[in-house]
Amino acid sequence: MKIAVLGAGVSGLSVARLLREKGHSVVVYEKNPTIGGLARTRFTQGYLYDPHGGHIFNSKHLEVVDWVFSLIPKDKWQFTVRNAKIYLDGRYISYPFELSLCELDSDLAVDCVHDYILSQNGPEPDNFHDWLTWNFGESIANTYMIPYNEKIWNYPLRDMETKWMQGKMPLPTKKEMIRSMLLKDPSERKMPHSTFYYPLEGGIQTLMDAIGEGTEIKTSYKIDKVEKIGSQWVINGEDSYDKIVSTIPLPVLPSIMDLPAKINDAVSKLKYNSLTTVLFDCDKTDITWLYIPSHKYRSHRVGYQSTLTPNATPDKDRGLAALEIIGNRFEVSDKMLGENILPEELGFRRIIDSEFSEYAYVIHDMNYRSSTEQIKEYFAEDPSFDLLGRWGTWNYKNMDLCILDAMKVAEEIGEA
Repeated sequence: MKIAVLGAGVSGLSVARLLREKGHSVVVYEKNPTIGGLARTRFTQGYLYDPHGGHIFNSKHLEVVDWVFSLIPKDKWQFTVRNAKIYLDGRYISYPFELSLCELDSDLAVDCVHDYILSQNGPEPDNFHDWLTWNFGESIANTYMIPYNEKIWNYPLRDMETKWMQGKMPLPTKKEMIRSMLLKDPSERKMPHSTFYYPLEGGIQTLMDAIGEGTEIKTSYKIDKVEKIGSQWVINGEDSYDKIVSTIPLPVLPSIMDLPAKINDAVSKLKYNSLTTVLFDCDKTDITWLYIPSHKYRSHRVGYQSTLTPNATPDKDRGLAALEIIGNRFEVSDKMLGENILPEELGFRRIIDSEFSEYAYVIHDMNYRSSTEQIKEYFAEDPSFDLLGRWGTWNYKNMDLCILDAMKVAEEIGEA
């Protein structure tokens, strides 16, 4: 079978390789000059930079782990125990917050424990804002949960649903919280990405290149038209295929395909966030991620590239970090340095590089399920067109789950 894959991110590259290994003729189309999508790496002035956020690897799915390590042996990766912190009123509190109450001032800690123990009474709310208070209690919600989520989503929390959270944020039990207080132990071994791997050399791009090796990929290719003529899918009036697997963002499809008005309307209701990342030199640290809930600062998170691999910076005595700012394109210039972007002690004094990502995070608003179900039902009517990936299925999934979904699609298509 002749198959076109739209988009050379982790999902598109993975499904293309798997289908090629099953004997299919596969071509991948990518609008950018570099493959990898959100999992790209860039080298600038000798610094290693994942401009769309540090993409780490771990998975509870053994088939995914085995596949990835068959492409890049495990000894080519750095294994790291997550050391995430929350910057709160000048102090560094361990993550997750609700298991680190022993690190707070005693009065606030008592309020948080008291409210948490009394939480989860009454009906469970269906909006994210009220759910945070219902689940964690007022003190934890007001001190950390609500302000941080207001920043990262930049969207009214009361207009967001709650079903998406399982597996996305740590949800320890009250028993685990009480244990952490009594033992003064903030560790949470079930936390997503509590340990992870990152390539020692070349950044996460190393994995993208390994997955894409041997596959025909047309980079810097702009798709203007995708249409079905008879039993064939035709791209830009030139290339014909028996099947298409699309990983490109759903909002792009109405501009390149003729879709029913109701599907265009459903697509128009999809919500998402954009992201600006700014790479900067800093003091060396063993922190992996730093969360900043205060609205005093524009950035909500800092990821330390130099903690992921010792080869991120040419100066091994210095650290390297990328701050993240949610929202429309942010003008990056030296003028930022004094504008409360980050707490001064984090050393945000020299900008090395920056990147804007239009598509960063799927927003699970109240229309999310009805819109995505309508879109997926429409495309499911034609077995020769598959949707795949974070943006192709409009589902906030980590890299390992994107690979797992690619495996499932390749298995469903079967051998050539």
